[in-house]
Amino acid sequence: MSAKFMSGTRLFTYECMMQQIPGMGRCGKEEKRLKAQYAGMLKEYMREYGYGSIIKRVMNSLDRFLFDEFIFCDDEHRDLFWKMYGKCVKNDKRLDFGKAAVIYLLSADRVFGTILENYVSNPIYILPKMYNGSNGEEQYNLYHAVRMLAGMETGLAEDDLTEDGVIDDKILCLIINAKFIEKYGISGYKDKRKRKQTYVNNPMNRRQKTYSYKGQTIRIK
Repeated sequence: MSAKFMSGTRLFTYECMMQQIPGMGRCGKEEKRLKAQYAGMLKEYMREYGYGSIIKRVMNSLDRFLFDEFIFCDDEHRDLFWKMYGKCVKNDKRLDFGKAAVIYLLSADRVFGTILENYVSNPIYILPKMYNGSNGEEQYNLYHAVRMLAGMETGLAEDDLTEDGVIDDKILCLIINAKFIEKYGISGYKDKRKRKQTYVNNPMNRRQKTYSYKGQTIRIK
């Protein structure tokens, strides 16, 4: 309980360590390693696609989220996303990345529950301009980011993502993660990481001026 109250403070990590179950340290280290790799790929994506100016804001927000393959608000967000994503894949084996990104954002807030259910179950469903329920600033920005990803008219401009004070850092982090999914899909970023790692030049290759790529040896003249 105390860890929950300390969430977002410098004492949060230490409180988690004190409450850690014996034997779970290795699991925690692996999760940190995977999260660090994910953060690195996210930074690379942001630099490449014009979001370099907000890297610090997004990275500072990552600790506020649960990490499980991707960044999630909490267990509810994660479980709902995988449930709806799995349902969508079952109906459409060739699910496009953009639809996965839309599901990711819609599952972040229960206020979008009805829209999410219709979006996943009905292939010809059109996202409404407005939604019923809470109309707070966070929900507004999330939903209009959904419409942006779906290629629809939206009240959120691309420039709003990089302008200070327009979008809360937590919501901005979710939106950037959704755009990351839109670009690479659910497992695409892992494949990208693997391809990048195959270019590593080991000591033997340095002497022989060769690189290993996709199981083939390439000689550099």
